Amino acid sequence: MSDYEEDHLVPLELGGAPRDPGNLWPEPHYGTKTAYTKDGTETKLKNAVCNGTITLSAARSAFKNNWTTALQVTGIG
Repeated sequence: MSDYEEDHLVPLELGGAPRDPGNLWPEPHYGTKTAYTKDGTETKLKNAVCNGTITLSAARSAFKNNWTTALQVTGIG
């Protein structure tokens, strides 16, 4: 299981539920879209929300739908 980490579908910094089983999933450390890639996406969207570039609702929705396209969908990436 060391190839994975437990992560939150909706990031905690965007108000994701920390212990909700529906918000927890195994995230891989290998491949093209890894835990490290998602961490960068989380930070960029959190900063965009804090700067008023996008709404919190839009950021959460983008993560729920497909975090790998969240930056493009929100216009941040």
